[in-house]
Amino acid sequence: MNKILLFLLIVLLGGCQDNIKTKTVYKDLKSNLVIDSICIPLDSISLASYPSATYIYSTDSSTAMYAFNSKTWMVDIFDLNKKCLSGHIALEREGADGVPYIKSMQVLSIDSIVCFNDNGFLIFNEKGKVISKEALTYVASDCVGNFEISQFLQPFYDKKHKKIYGRLITSKDPYPYPPMEKLFAEYDLCDRRWTALPLELPPYMQKYWQRMGQNRNLNIWISDTRICYNFTCLSDIFIYNMIDQRLQIAGGESRLVDNEVSFYDGDPQNEKAKWQHWIDNPVFYAPIYDKFKDIYYRIQVSELNKHCNDLPTPYDKKIVLALFNNNLEMISEFQLENYKYNFLFFGVDKDGLIVGGNNPRDKSIDYEVLKLYRLKIIM
Repeated sequence: MNKILLFLLIVLLGGCQDNIKTKTVYKDLKSNLVIDSICIPLDSISLASYPSATYIYSTDSSTAMYAFNSKTWMVDIFDLNKKCLSGHIALEREGADGVPYIKSMQVLSIDSIVCFNDNGFLIFNEKGKVISKEALTYVASDCVGNFEISQFLQPFYDKKHKKIYGRLITSKDPYPYPPMEKLFAEYDLCDRRWTALPLELPPYMQKYWQRMGQNRNLNIWISDTRICYNFTCLSDIFIYNMIDQRLQIAGGESRLVDNEVSFYDGDPQNEKAKWQHWIDNPVFYAPIYDKFKDIYYRIQVSELNKHCNDLPTPYDKKIVLALFNNNLEMISEFQLENYKYNFLFFGVDKDGLIVGGNNPRDKSIDYEVLKLYRLKIIM
């Protein structure tokens, strides 16, 4: 009997140790989702889809999309309110005004555009003239590093305080999450000093990230004094306030679709098997802060739709938009239509969340039109 009790105690304790996700707090608020389509006719050199840097620049009176066109080496500018192409910024490839391949972009004003690449950043004006440039390299006693830049890992330039924030990646192993390594860093442009922020891998990821196959990525959204981040395999969301240096963590489990990601214990070199694991499991996108409404959006794609008959792709999965209030309580969820959206980028204006269209499986796709959607929440 004593042996049985001891065994049960060990099982219970083990279960408690595995329960390292954050509990989701639901505070239902009646709201409606209105979806506006934005269709903009293209000229002969603009693109229907931009795989590289894209940025939504919004003020109280206007909203524009800036997109790097790697074919023409221009930044194409679209007016989303007037639904028209408003112009191009021609860039030089070499020389004093040379601009390298832009991996990430941030628009400070119509005459001040920041672009990031693996070697640093530069700022150019509306005529394509480079007005500021700086190389960045993080150096510590045991490693070197820099800001990691990708589609969902975009650094942020704080113009007021002349600082850059972003995901810190170093030469330490194992990639991408070495033990005890900080996730983010701040670079002060005035004294050229790096500071690692007090943000580490959460317990769930520390324990399981090496069993997640491809589904282990960090996503970030940095704006308005907030570093919003999450991991593609974990429903939790994390909000770090850069002013008071306070971290909020909240659960983000959907009540509409599956949230559990299974472990991948297959061959780490088998890309096909890892891709299948990615398709079979939920994927969570970054929490996005809306300063106009003081809420957060989060997109989740989950299990495959039952009506999918062809070879499944990520586009065949159920899609849910979740809303969180400023206390990170989940207030609403909406299931979105398949084969409509293309989540290559996100943006926010005073009316709502802006996402890409021209989904590759959309039968009505028109490559002579730039298609976007504005997801408007009515509360």
